[in-house]
Amino acid sequence: MKLIPNLDPIDKRAIQELGIPGILLMEEAGRNVAAKVLYLAEKMDMRKPQVTLVCGKGNNGGDGFACARKLAMTGSVQVVVIHAGLPEEMKGDTLANFKLLKHYPVTTIHAVMDDQISETLATSAIVVDALFGSGLSRSIEGYHRDLVNAINECGAYTVAVDLPSGVHSATGEVMGVAVQSDYTVTFAAPKPGLYLYPGKGYTGQVDVVDIGIPPTLIEGDPSRVNLMTSKMIRNRMPQRKGLSHKYSYGSVLVIAGSRDMSGAAAMVAMAALNAGAGLVTLASVKSAFERMQLPPEIICHTLPESPEGGITPEAFETLAPLWEKTTTVAFGPGLTHSDSVQAFTERLLQYLIHQFTGPVVVDADGLNCLSVLSQVPQLSSRFILTPHLGECARLTGLDKHAIQNDLLTACQKTAEKYNATVALKSASTVVYGSNQRLWINPTGNPGMATAGSGDVLTGIIAGFLAQGLPPDRAARVGVYLHGLAGDKAAEALTEYCLTATDLIEYLAEAIQTVQA
Repeated sequence: MKLIPNLDPIDKRAIQELGIPGILLMEEAGRNVAAKVLYLAEKMDMRKPQVTLVCGKGNNGGDGFACARKLAMTGSVQVVVIHAGLPEEMKGDTLANFKLLKHYPVTTIHAVMDDQISETLATSAIVVDALFGSGLSRSIEGYHRDLVNAINECGAYTVAVDLPSGVHSATGEVMGVAVQSDYTVTFAAPKPGLYLYPGKGYTGQVDVVDIGIPPTLIEGDPSRVNLMTSKMIRNRMPQRKGLSHKYSYGSVLVIAGSRDMSGAAAMVAMAALNAGAGLVTLASVKSAFERMQLPPEIICHTLPESPEGGITPEAFETLAPLWEKTTTVAFGPGLTHSDSVQAFTERLLQYLIHQFTGPVVVDADGLNCLSVLSQVPQLSSRFILTPHLGECARLTGLDKHAIQNDLLTACQKTAEKYNATVALKSASTVVYGSNQRLWINPTGNPGMATAGSGDVLTGIIAGFLAQGLPPDRAARVGVYLHGLAGDKAAEALTEYCLTATDLIEYLAEAIQTVQA
């Protein structure tokens, strides 16, 4: 599903090139929001509940004025409009809709002149936030800030028009303050900021509604940002064929672990196996194997060990017998970061870049080793890098907070720097692939913020790579199912009790849900 940060250019084309009246688009926007508000009001089982609309002076406010008129026409709710701008500050369709309110049973209050705003909001059953739309580009200050805080403190059910005021439509950044919405009615196409944290935490349930913009304008928009959906994942899952054997579904070589980080290696291998890989071999040091509990299906290959319990540079030669049957490599988790591991990783990377032809997933200590190389290697799209925010900062030199504030840009910059496919892990994981599109994952929950979650993701992606999915597709399928497995686990176990190995256990349920 395409995500478009700002519909203003599309609105202008619809009006100027296609001749669709702007006031008609505003009317449709108001009608859709009113329909949702009336539905909520009916569920409240109250006699004429008060609906208060907080409206700005721009188009978002105009949508709110149109909604207020639609609500008032039903006679089933009390309608109050708090307008943050004077009529002389409004123009065009917004002003026209504001002037129409005087002909309907609507109480209007100017936010600056009335000192009883909090009391008005406190008597509301539903508050409609139509203060700022997708054009907001600076922090909310002054009485607008006071309005947002008053909305958040009033305790009413809140419906946002297009997106919660204060949430940046492109990045999800909170511009000083933001309205905490229970429900967001967004128009024509969803905005990236609705699915990127921290903004995602302010949107509540999202409903995308049609306001009369022709689909050709949406399809022709240059935005390269998309939302992963269950249907998309279902259509991209690898097919299991009746005439097949274990090598039909690939052989994954996992190179991971150390004496004190054996669990990471085990989780990668088990996740790859559970994701459907035909064969999984785990290469690690002896002391790591002694601390693992592996299922019997996983093949173990012991590597030379340093006194510190890590892999030695000489371990590279011992991998030689494995390359012939290996179709996919996953390496990095639990390797630790020492001089000997760095030397081993540099040799391994050179081989994987210049001689190995299959897909490769690089995570954790593999990324850390990559980030300190004296020369940035130009990989290819068959390499999938899976950094979290800290690892991304080390790979790119970007500030960690800047990365969090604009995940899409950080993901793209990482991919372009290393010429690789990137899955940037965060509360909203983002994938950038060879098609130069960005994909936001909507699945997952805070319970997944636990040790080992990233290791499981590495294994899941490797498992789907082994089954023949192209790297950017495997990254999307793996990320989506990883998050969905977390959602299934949280439903059964709560977010508090969820552990990384639960993600492996609930992967099957996630796949069943997608395929249903």
